[in-house]
Amino acid sequence: MAFKPTHARTADGERNAKKGKHSSYTTSQTSFSRPAGRRVQAPAPIVDRREDATIAFIKAHADRKDKLLVSSERPHLRVRADAMRSLTVPLSQDGPERKISGVVLDAYLELLRRRQGAEHDKNARRVLLLGVEEQDWLEYLGSLARTDERLTDQDAADVAATAARYLQSDMVFFLVNHREHFFVAVLNFAKAEYQVLDSGNYARYNGLRFYEEALSKIRDGVRRCMEEVGRAHVAGWRVRLEPGLPEQNDESSCGLFALKWMELWDGEELARSFSMDDVHAFRKKLAEELVFSELNEMQDVKEQIESKMT
Repeated sequence: MAFKPTHARTADGERNAKKGKHSSYTTSQTSFSRPAGRRVQAPAPIVDRREDATIAFIKAHADRKDKLLVSSERPHLRVRADAMRSLTVPLSQDGPERKISGVVLDAYLELLRRRQGAEHDKNARRVLLLGVEEQDWLEYLGSLARTDERLTDQDAADVAATAARYLQSDMVFFLVNHREHFFVAVLNFAKAEYQVLDSGNYARYNGLRFYEEALSKIRDGVRRCMEEVGRAHVAGWRVRLEPGLPEQNDESSCGLFALKWMELWDGEELARSFSMDDVHAFRKKLAEELVFSELNEMQDVKEQIESKMT
């Protein structure tokens, strides 16, 4: 029997999957009365100081699995200190410990969705951003496709709802975790293809084999959903690796690149380019954005961090 990810329904009836195997500008004024010959350095901008204080706070609680740093009821978010530890590991210790967890990625996707709603869709296109739990759901459905196991009534309803969500969008972004490496696959309805956005470019050595293997069960899951609405052929669309994208030169930033793809890809190109240095800066900024987001109801955490700002 196939492993079935547990899922519950929210108040408005949408499927809300629980964590699966893949989840894992204002500046201060300076004084003009200063001793002659002595240079006074202007204080760092408030946001920069808050980023530093956030990283320091996470470090102080990094081993605590009970310390909530980000919490929200709608949408449902729970991010604990140990899940954010990877954001504090320096580049000099590059390796698995610096890789971003699925919990953190999913939390930041909520910020992107809100920003997307405020700024309208990319190039007036309807965009659906999906986290790591969608991969678990589709792989579960894909495994059923191989065994011909019948869907429960609840699963059948969820399959129909999934197909409807996809078809209401022009582009569906999947966050994919394969062999401990994150990349993004975009189901682009206008181009009738799966666009692969990746900072690792495994195709350089293995052609598309790495990505076809990674997407195999996901596409089977998409087929299972699209069969319900007479669009099964969608799952068979070609897989195309987008060329010329920025590449990572470390071992641990694939998840950060994936968030950048989901933020900036418009179906044709990136809205703006970025560098590896931008990604390193984003690592620290991400921690501050999550903790101080309006979504985060942990006001005591925000106050504790702000009290440490120097």
